[in-house]
Amino acid sequence: MNKIINNTFGRFKDSDVILTSLFGGNNTCISIMNWGASIQNWTINNSENRSNSVVLGFENFDYYPKYSPYFGSIIGRTINRINRGRFSLSEKKYQLDINRPPNHLHGGETGFGKLIWDFEINQQDNSVSYFIQSKDGEGGYPGNVEANVKYQLDDQKLKIEIRATTDCETPINMGQHNYFNLSSVKERPYNICNHYLYLNSSKFTETNQHLIPTGTILPTLGTEMDFSISKEIGEIELDDNFILNKAVVNSELSAKLYNPDNKLTLKLWTDQPGIQVYNSPKLDIKVPGLNNITYKNFAGICLEAQKFPDSVNHNHFPPIIVSPNNPYFHKTEIEIL
Repeated sequence: MNKIINNTFGRFKDSDVILTSLFGGNNTCISIMNWGASIQNWTINNSENRSNSVVLGFENFDYYPKYSPYFGSIIGRTINRINRGRFSLSEKKYQLDINRPPNHLHGGETGFGKLIWDFEINQQDNSVSYFIQSKDGEGGYPGNVEANVKYQLDDQKLKIEIRATTDCETPINMGQHNYFNLSSVKERPYNICNHYLYLNSSKFTETNQHLIPTGTILPTLGTEMDFSISKEIGEIELDDNFILNKAVVNSELSAKLYNPDNKLTLKLWTDQPGIQVYNSPKLDIKVPGLNNITYKNFAGICLEAQKFPDSVNHNHFPPIIVSPNNPYFHKTEIEIL
């Protein structure tokens, strides 16, 4: 059994940033930090038996607060966008942070992806769990919330379980925000345009110019949005919520990503009803990333398992209101071979 390793990675607001590394099959190593409960690196041997980073990140922690577009973070209380940061609950109106004008994005300025979490490791099941508390009124949200995420590496499969409890009704829709790229370092340009994508989906949610759902659900059949049969991604610009046909972990595959150059394959299962697919068409990071790579357009693709964006304002979307008697639970599994 591989030993879980902790290392100091940096400092954030007088707290140590600790990097915890889990080890699995085929030299898989996943390094996670207590800042944002974020995956900092995920390496695996490719078909050439060379170590391959399959996510975007930084080797210098100081770059994260300033430059990271949520690389590898756990997002909360709500992932994605809420229209103008407004919603009503039990006839009371709430106003959230507007951190992506004119909307609220990824939990706002005090979102979980930008904070230090408590954590504990478990050598027995090769896992690390992170814990965070959010007080009533933070970011404009009602209720006191306690959330936790468990990362468990089983051979080459990462199992992610996210839970949250509250003392009153409040919206919670959490998610994990990796940017994946299965390319080898020597491949140029470094992007995911040659990757093949499959989604177990035949519908997506229409959005307006601010990427807020209109409420209309559209079919993908016959459109460039149809990934129900695996196809090369190319340079289509994606920042869209795909509605999954099946949402049962370890039953129906939810998504698959494949790089034909080095044969690496990512498989994803989730119990969530949707996947936000974002292929970073305008990414332009000013500092070097992992392996001294500069991240530009299409450098990574996010497969964000979650409930639908702005669900709190659409009654026919999957509900995201949790309560003391209705806690939050989310399970996603990702295997890269």
